[in-house]
Amino acid sequence: MRSFLNISYLFLIVTVLFYISWSSLFYLDLQKCSKVQIQVDTEGDLFFINTEMVEEMIFSKEDSLIGKAYEDINIYLLEEFVNEHPNIKKAELYLTLDGTLSVDVKQREPLVRVFEGNESYYLDEEMNHFALSDQYSARVLQVYWDEITESRIAILDPLIDLIDSDKFLKAQITAIAFDENNEIILYPRVGGHKIILGEAEDFRNKFEKLKVFYRQGLGKVGWDRYSMINLKYHNQVVCTKR
Repeated sequence: MRSFLNISYLFLIVTVLFYISWSSLFYLDLQKCSKVQIQVDTEGDLFFINTEMVEEMIFSKEDSLIGKAYEDINIYLLEEFVNEHPNIKKAELYLTLDGTLSVDVKQREPLVRVFEGNESYYLDEEMNHFALSDQYSARVLQVYWDEITESRIAILDPLIDLIDSDKFLKAQITAIAFDENNEIILYPRVGGHKIILGEAEDFRNKFEKLKVFYRQGLGKVGWDRYSMINLKYHNQVVCTKR
């Protein structure tokens, strides 16, 4: 008897929940859109996109959105359209019971800005490139090469990780350049000299040599004494005076 009652209660609960869900969906379809609420994530001080730009995109696609029944709004196509913007990493659109179309936008975060001939673009953490913005220019590490290649990406990724993991290097290094042989030159914030890393190997030891030289060498003779600091050679720092 008790088992029968338990099954009956469970069936009743499931029926009530199904009815509530069905009623909510039925009511949601009849609901009309009364406003659009946009939230743009600016974490990391990113300002490629703002709420006005997202709103303009949405209303360029659905000019009669306000007052439109939910069942007549293709939210999936609208979300896909917003996600096509080059500076948007992910946009999520959803409708609520109070008549609001909510739009949550996460911006793409640039890791570096690349200068390639007459072109310039950003690379994100996955090393995917995306276009610059007329609205905002990110202050990130700069990279110079004549063309993007898989070998250069394979070099750049761990090199940036190493620079970003060191507070001194992150503050001091502002640009990375690749020559035609994929040898690497760094440009520092302070000192006005070039840093020759050379081939893409033994980065960690080369940076340790650089920091020791900065402390023990440039600290005595001055940061503007040399035009070039060469770290290519094993256990040596070769400098060129101005």
